[in-house]
Amino acid sequence: MKRILTFAFAVLALVVAGACSPKHLPQQASQNDQPIVIFYDNDVHCAVDGYAVSAALKKEALQTNPNVLLVSAGDYVQGGSLGAASKGEYIVSIMNQADYDVVTLGNHEFDYGMPRMGQITEGLNATVSACNLFDLRSGKPEVMFPAYVMKSFGNVDVAILGIATPYSFVSSTPSYFQNEKGEYVYSLSSENFFSTVQKSIDKARKEGAEYVIAVTHLGDDILDEINALTMIMNTSGLDAVLDGHSHSTIPGNLVADKKGHRVLHTSTGSHFEAVGKLTIDPKAGLSSELIAVSAQSPRDAKVDSVIAAVKAEYAAQGSRVVGRCEKPLIAADETHPRLARIKETGLGDFCADAYRLRMHTDIAALGGGSVRAALPEGTITYNDIFTLFPFNNTVGIAEMSGQMVLDMLEFSVYVSPVEFGGFLQVSGLKFDVDLSVTSQVLVDANKMFVGFDGPERRIRNAQVLSKDGVYEPVDPSRTYTVAGSTYLLKECGDGFAVLSGAKVTDLGMLDLQLLEDFITETLGGVIPASYEKPEGRITFIK
Repeated sequence: MKRILTFAFAVLALVVAGACSPKHLPQQASQNDQPIVIFYDNDVHCAVDGYAVSAALKKEALQTNPNVLLVSAGDYVQGGSLGAASKGEYIVSIMNQADYDVVTLGNHEFDYGMPRMGQITEGLNATVSACNLFDLRSGKPEVMFPAYVMKSFGNVDVAILGIATPYSFVSSTPSYFQNEKGEYVYSLSSENFFSTVQKSIDKARKEGAEYVIAVTHLGDDILDEINALTMIMNTSGLDAVLDGHSHSTIPGNLVADKKGHRVLHTSTGSHFEAVGKLTIDPKAGLSSELIAVSAQSPRDAKVDSVIAAVKAEYAAQGSRVVGRCEKPLIAADETHPRLARIKETGLGDFCADAYRLRMHTDIAALGGGSVRAALPEGTITYNDIFTLFPFNNTVGIAEMSGQMVLDMLEFSVYVSPVEFGGFLQVSGLKFDVDLSVTSQVLVDANKMFVGFDGPERRIRNAQVLSKDGVYEPVDPSRTYTVAGSTYLLKECGDGFAVLSGAKVTDLGMLDLQLLEDFITETLGGVIPASYEKPEGRITFIK
């Protein structure tokens, strides 16, 4: 058991600004003495228009240089309506036309379940690499995808090593990785992560790789004990890490590995803000840059035609009018790109109210990570609400003691004010959060809740809305009904194992349908201006 610690801040001291690494220079250049170029992206999240740019960059480079690859660091099939509507199929068809060579798996590649993940990866023309994903069902760990892909460029061999975040177990749906007994039958190597990665690096080197380039979905969140930075620090033999997961924009930093060698670490941001370009020069070493994706960028006509066909197929459903919004409900501002993960928002209040008022429960709660997009002022379409709730979660109702409700709230703020997808937007509740208290929450290697390390709590003055419309203190011994997604209540998503003892009824209704019904029936087709600002359900005390 481990509490999330601030020791990880020490990692930053080992990051050295720069974008060029001279180590592992090859003894022989490639046959045509050309540099090796790898274009890369991460966390596209269904921003499909950028694929025409990445494809064009690859095609243009190939005109003068045969040593070109295109890779992705994960999170491509989820995060937007095109992905959710087709469970990834639309995205796969576009990526195939864009001619990707190697991809790894982001946590959201698991969002449609393991069988569907298998279908998605089978449908990809690109080779899928993930050195740390194992199938345990036979009783013996079996790697599910190649640990790395060896690419030869003349006399130079380059290993592309794929690595998925072990925290997929909590950021996707935990039960997808379990059997009917609740036992994990898949592993992402959280308990032996660094040694698993090291074994793959060593094997690639032994096979003759002159360079080992990791394509990772790990991120640089210093509160995650396993991230791209700690991986570099605890391994040796990597030349570069093309990273995703944290949505960080990193043109190129140098990080010291276990033996003191400098490893290039880079990430493109998200939603095709940029395409990365890694250059391996036989004489000068490694360098990286980010190429901004804009309306002026070169585009591949064939990819554009596939994108247009996919959008046309979806348009009939997506353009259907659902209602009207009197004021914009924002999901981001100049202070933070994902507000619902750090504080109460008007949009979060709206979503939580949809659960409580449609399900007629005492309370409703949903993680801020489930609130995926803003709602614009004016006409609201099906596409707008699909983008807001793209995960196809089903609606559940749980019976919880007041004490479990309090424990649930305590877990939701255990890393506050740091961003957390499990930070709860609530309805029927109001409470204070005392940030002067050090969190007593304990989590395991997979970031699942396992208990408390003491009696002190951050949650203060928790109150529940009575049937008379008056807030009164939460009674630890009373049973409350709580509406939410089954991802939270039943699957314990985002690490909410604190809810594992709750009695949950899965109603089978999609959260998207609930939201549409809330707008059209409960609100009469008009989302009122009162949701523009948060109501004041969550108050931070510093």
